[in-house]
Amino acid sequence: MSDDNEPDNTGRDISEEFVAVERELRAESFLDSIKDQLPGMFGMAFMFVITILIALFIRPWYDIAGLHAFGEAGATQVKYIAMELAFIFIFTVMILLLAKYKKDWVIKYGIMGILAIALMYTTVPLAHMLVIDFDAEPFEYDEASTHTSESYIVNYGMEGFLTTELTGEADGPWNDSVSYWHGQPFDGEPVWQVDQQRNPGYDLGDTRVVLNGNLATFTNGVWIWTIDMDSGEKLETYACHLVDPVQGVIPLPNMHTACSLAVLIDDSMYVVSTDDSLFHYRVFEEQLVYQASWALPTNIGISDGVLYSEVISEDRLLITTITQVCIVELAETNSALLPSLQVEVAATAFVRNSTGYYVSSDFGHSPWSNVTMENASADTGFILIGENNGNVLGFEWNQSAEVEVVEQTKMHLMDFAETIQSARLTDLDVSGHTDMLITTGDTAHWLHGEALVNRISFPIDDNFKTGYFVDDSNTSSQFVALYDNDGTTAKHGEVTGEMMTLSGLQLYDGPFMVGLIVAIALMILLYVHSEWYVVNTVGVLVGSGVIVMLGVAFVPSLIIIFMIVAAIYDAWAVYKSKHMLALADTMIGLRLPILLVAPQSKGYSFKDGQTSISDKGGEMPDQSSAQTTTKKSNKGGEAMFMGLGDVIFPGMLVLSCAQWLDESAAIPVAMGALVGGLLGYATLMYFVAQGKAQAGLPLLNGGAILGYLITGLFFIGTSLLDFGISW
Repeated sequence: MSDDNEPDNTGRDISEEFVAVERELRAESFLDSIKDQLPGMFGMAFMFVITILIALFIRPWYDIAGLHAFGEAGATQVKYIAMELAFIFIFTVMILLLAKYKKDWVIKYGIMGILAIALMYTTVPLAHMLVIDFDAEPFEYDEASTHTSESYIVNYGMEGFLTTELTGEADGPWNDSVSYWHGQPFDGEPVWQVDQQRNPGYDLGDTRVVLNGNLATFTNGVWIWTIDMDSGEKLETYACHLVDPVQGVIPLPNMHTACSLAVLIDDSMYVVSTDDSLFHYRVFEEQLVYQASWALPTNIGISDGVLYSEVISEDRLLITTITQVCIVELAETNSALLPSLQVEVAATAFVRNSTGYYVSSDFGHSPWSNVTMENASADTGFILIGENNGNVLGFEWNQSAEVEVVEQTKMHLMDFAETIQSARLTDLDVSGHTDMLITTGDTAHWLHGEALVNRISFPIDDNFKTGYFVDDSNTSSQFVALYDNDGTTAKHGEVTGEMMTLSGLQLYDGPFMVGLIVAIALMILLYVHSEWYVVNTVGVLVGSGVIVMLGVAFVPSLIIIFMIVAAIYDAWAVYKSKHMLALADTMIGLRLPILLVAPQSKGYSFKDGQTSISDKGGEMPDQSSAQTTTKKSNKGGEAMFMGLGDVIFPGMLVLSCAQWLDESAAIPVAMGALVGGLLGYATLMYFVAQGKAQAGLPLLNGGAILGYLITGLFFIGTSLLDFGISW
C-alpha cells in the first residue's frame, strides 16, 4: 500500500482505484478492520503453524538419511548461506525479466515443474513417516552377571581383554597372574592364564602390557615377559633389575628407576622407566645389553598410568597416558656425543597433550577408510581418545604420508558429553568397517558409519570400565559391560536389529509410489482447478518440504543471518524498489501456489478472481517473502494472501533448532521460535488492519529470532551466543 494521500506517479503507475481503496481502508475504524479480517487472520495463522508442524513431523526421515544439503561440516559455513541468497536474487531477477517480456508461459511451466519436485520432497517423506516404525525396542541386560577377582588391564581385539591379579601372602612370595578372556567372560575358564613371579620384588607397582601383533610384552617393574596371545604360551622372561650384594635390587645399567613399560621387537628390547626415559637393550640369551637412551616428551607422565600402548609398526610405538598421547620413533642408537652427560629427546611422529585428562584410548581401523579391515595397509590406522571433559578425538595415522598424523575433523565429537568413560573401536554389524562405542557418564552409545549416527544406546552403572560386542549369531549379538567392583564384574544382554534406530535413506516401494501419485495428482488438480483450497494444499506441502530441507542444512546462527539479510532485502523491495508489485501480480495471475490464501467470505473464488492486486491496493506477495494483503474476486468474496517466504523463513529457524541444538533444549527453543514468529505475524496483522503498508519478513523473522533468543537463553544459557560458524 501507499503511505501517501494522493497518487504519486513518479517512477511507478498507481491506478485511481488503488488510491480509492487505500482511502477507504484508512477511513474504516481499526476495530471494524480487525473484525472484517479476523477469519483470514486465523486461517493464515493456522496454515502458518500447520506448515511448520508438518516439516517437524517429516524431519526424522531427512535426519536418519543424512539429507543435509552441504553435509554436517557445511552446516556452519557462511558461504553456503551466501550461495542460497544469491540464488534467491537470481531467481527474482529471472522472473521479473520473463514477466517484462511477456513470457508468462515460461514462468508458469518452469515454476510448476520446480513445485512438482518440491512437492515430492514432502509427500514422499510424509508417506514413509505414516508407515515406518521409528521407535526402537529398549536394550535390557540379562539378570545374571559374572565376576572375577582379577582386574581389567586392556582390551585385546574387539571381543577380548586382559586381566591381572596379584597373588601371595604378606611375607611373599608375590606372583602376577595374567588371563585372556574372549566373548562373554567369567562364565568359565579364561582362554589362557599365565603366572609370573615378582621375587625379589614386592606387592608394589602395576602390571602393564604393550601389544605387538599377537605378541604381548608384560612388565611388573621387576620382570619382563612375553606371551603368544594366540596360544597363551610364555615365550621368554627377562630380568628388569640387578641384584647388588650391598644395595639389593637395583635398576638395569644406565637406568635410574624401575621399568614401567617394555616391548620386545625382534632382538631389541625397548624399556620405559618410571622417570619417563626410553632405553634400548639388545637381547642376548635372555640378557639385556644397553645400547642407547632417550628422554620421552615432556608431560607424558608414565608413572601416573598408561591407558594404552601398542607397536603400530616396526619403528613406531604408540603410548597413551592420562596426560598425553604420542607416537615415539624407535631407533637403535642416539646421536648424543656424550651419552652419559647429554640426554637426547626421543623423536616423535605425533604428540598431543590432554586439555583435561585422557580416560580411554584405542587404536585400529579408521571408520573413514575406503577399504575394509582385512584390506587395510599396515602403515595406516586410527587413534581414538576420550577425555574426561567430554571430548572424543580421532587421529588418522599414515606412516607413508607427508604429514604422518592428522586430526579427523569429520568426527564432530567435541563436547560430546559432560564426561567420557570409555572410547572403543567396534564392528557390531560385522561390515569390515569400524564403528565407535563411546560411553558417557551413564550411557554407552554405538555410533555407526562415517556419519557416526547413534543407532543404539546402553544404560551403564557406576564404576564402568569398558564395553564391547560379541558376535552371537547372524541375527543378534551381545553387549558386554565390564565394571570395576573389587575385581571385574561383567553384565551382558542381547542386541537385535529391532533395538537399532533407523539409519540411511528409508525409501520403500509402497510409500514412495503413494507419495509420487499424490504429488502428481495435486499438480494436475492445480493445473485444471486452481481453486484456493488446492493452492493452499500445495502451498502448505511445498512450504513444509522447503523448510525441512533448509532447516536441517544449517545451524541456527546461520539461519538467523539468512533471515536478517532476507528481511533487509524484503523491506527494500517493498519500501524502495517496489518491484514486488509486478512480481506478485504475475504470480497471482498465473495462480501459482507460492502463496497461501485465506478467504474472508464464502463467496471467494481464487480461480475466478481476475482483478490485479496492484490495481486494488495492498502489498504483493513475492516468491521469497510476501506481504499480507486482501483481494476481491469477481464473485464478490475477499481473501488474505501470504507468500510462502513468510512461513518458510521462520520455519527454517524452528527446524534448525530441533535439528542442531542440544536434545534437552531443542524442542522448547524451537517452540519459542514458532511462538515468536506468530507474535510477529500478529504484529503484522495489526499494521495491515490499520491500512499501513508493511514488509512481512522484518516482523515475522524478527519475532521468530526474538523467541529463539529468549527461550534459548533460558534453556541453554549464554553458550547460545557462541555462534561457532566459519566462512
